Amino acid sequence: MGNIKTLAAAVTLSVLATACGGGGGGGGGGSSGGGSSSTGTGTTTTGTSNGQTLLAQYVVPASIAAAVVTNYSGPAFNVGNSGMQSACSGTVSSTVVDAPDVIVFSTNGASLKAQEVAADLFEQAVPQIRTALGLSASGVAFDGTNKVQLCVDTALGQSSGETGTSLEGQTNLGSPGPVIQIMSADSANFDARYPGATSYTSPVGQSYGSLFVHEGTHAALYSLSEPFGGMETWFQEGMATTVAQQPMGSKTSILTLVQGTDVLSTTNLNTNMDAYPAYEATVQYLTSSAAGGLGYGLTNIPTFIAAYKAAAMAACAQPIPNGIIPPASQTQGMPSGDYNVCVGGAGSIDTRVQAAFDTAFNSTFKDSNGSPLLLHTADGANSLEATLYQRLSAFLP
Repeated sequence: MGNIKTLAAAVTLSVLATACGGGGGGGGGGSSGGGSSSTGTGTTTTGTSNGQTLLAQYVVPASIAAAVVTNYSGPAFNVGNSGMQSACSGTVSSTVVDAPDVIVFSTNGASLKAQEVAADLFEQAVPQIRTALGLSASGVAFDGTNKVQLCVDTALGQSSGETGTSLEGQTNLGSPGPVIQIMSADSANFDARYPGATSYTSPVGQSYGSLFVHEGTHAALYSLSEPFGGMETWFQEGMATTVAQQPMGSKTSILTLVQGTDVLSTTNLNTNMDAYPAYEATVQYLTSSAAGGLGYGLTNIPTFIAAYKAAAMAACAQPIPNGIIPPASQTQGMPSGDYNVCVGGAGSIDTRVQAAFDTAFNSTFKDSNGSPLLLHTADGANSLEATLYQRLSAFLP
């Protein structure tokens, strides 16, 4: 969904188990001190911690200003079958920012300038995410075709929670492609979520801009896995926090959490945001080439997701019976003539899709001795789930 979580920071961003690992969110801490920061081709300079002042002093880059479309009549913000609850859902903003990789909608009185900030920060996040995951630098957003739909909402960020208006950011698979909702830069809740902020982009990993990297990473993962979405919470959130370079906190804190909670459980409802550092540590253990890491590499993650998508397609694709016209949710992203039998109620994830993720993981990742690394305790001995504490204890500095 989309939250930035920092054990040491006072500010967190919320996530749903659908987009940020289903919902898409991240928490962020605020920076201190004055200064000047680059925001696209615009510059922000401020000596106060007031979010409204920060927004007022933000200079909109010319490319973003040129992307503003008034009297917009294009497709509405469409959450598809995701189950996302958004005030933008099914509506069309009269004015949008139609940038190269994102269309920014607004709701609950969010200003045009807040839309422009969001478009700018998302466009800055795109190359960072593409580089981290080894994706092509060309094309539109993350599948090369579809722009990400993003809604800025003044009502979000009321607290650091997982649902409703407590969310600061959330991402899910809409129709078509990913949809994101984020607390707007002009929200009355901005100061509480980013106290003392003097920049939209600093400090890295704890700023408002880092939220866009976090949520954008979720969007990339959803784009690569469309139409199946899914992917377990620890993986979604671990990837988003890693790419956004969010602080993990201490080794002791992470190990205490892992010892007391099965963070890799298939029934993890993502209700404990304190688990985010453990998710991040797990992804770094899998991808890092540092001592003790398994060295799979972030740039190889798209290969793993492709294996997951192929396994899900094999389990869920069936020829459309004669005389039947499936709903759009069952044909989205499917080969011509096939429909997705794994589509259920809004926001649900079919057990066959869950099994596909497990199967792809077990066939992709290798343990330090070269043998398959099994994901879950039920998969066999020495699984990642059963031995996570020991593995992170040896890996974390």
